Amino acid sequence: MALGISLVNVSACLVTRGDVDMQPILDSLPKEWEKIVWDNSGSLVHRCRGVSKWHSAVPGCSVYGRYAAIEYASHDLIYIADDDCIVSDPQAIVDAWHDCPDPISTVVCNMPAEFRHDGYVEHSLVGFGAAFHRDAPARAFGKFFGTDTGYLLTRDQRHFNRCCDIVFTALTPRVIVDIAKENLSYASDDNRMWKQQGHIEERARMLNLVRSLTAGGTS
Repeated sequence: MALGISLVNVSACLVTRGDVDMQPILDSLPKEWEKIVWDNSGSLVHRCRGVSKWHSAVPGCSVYGRYAAIEYASHDLIYIADDDCIVSDPQAIVDAWHDCPDPISTVVCNMPAEFRHDGYVEHSLVGFGAAFHRDAPARAFGKFFGTDTGYLLTRDQRHFNRCCDIVFTALTPRVIVDIAKENLSYASDDNRMWKQQGHIEERARMLNLVRSLTAGGTS
């Protein structure tokens, strides 16, 4: 067991824009887990059963909201997932993290086989379920902003907020698992981030910035 971290003491940090029903996702998580919802809409309208903590953010925090939510987590073991799918066995992802040779420095990402293509060779998806120590994202972001990547958060905060998962997983040792997931009905809505104009270009630009960092031998 990783440095005495219990399999039960897990904080699930989920991010949403406040326009979907989080209840099915919350119900799919183990009852004993702490459940934190970060609402990017800033509305606090959609409250659900079983939420330990619910935080409203200034709109625009986007993907980074789930990492901001870690500040409010009670436990060191963090589980995250998107708001448009249900992972069949979240506990299996957490178990895989505990089985890592160096779990404190590793992120376990769930990636079904159909997503294992060239676009994710250098980083991994985390929206289908991921487990890591609460300090892991801060270490990755520190590497990114602590070096000359040619990127200024003050100039392009939206870009980082939407694509920070690439920074985290590309700069953190990864273990990939394959746990079945079920997309919820709104996963293919036109307003989903992966369908929004320019999102693919934003991801490519962020990956290029991370490449420039790792090529310098500082990762």
